Amino acid sequence: MDLAERLESAAKRRDTLAAKKQRIEGQLEAARENLAEVEAEIQAKNISPEELPAARAKLEARYEELVEQLERDVAAGEEAIAPFIKES
Repeated sequence: MDLAERLESAAKRRDTLAAKKQRIEGQLEAARENLAEVEAEIQAKNISPEELPAARAKLEARYEELVEQLERDVAAGEEAIAPFIKES
């Protein structure tokens, strides 16, 4: 490879690197904006970042309760209509 080819190759690699850098900077800016939105949402709900694990655990427990209640309600509904369903 002669000097001109090496220069052209290096210039292409430089341009590719610059494009990748630009993309990464865009992703970083988007991530920062998302973080700011999440932080604002948390503050609007009067939850400090330190309270997030407890708040998440509370929400997961409530979610589990609601799923269990739905399962009980569906089972009760199935039981209630069982006498009226003919199985073939």
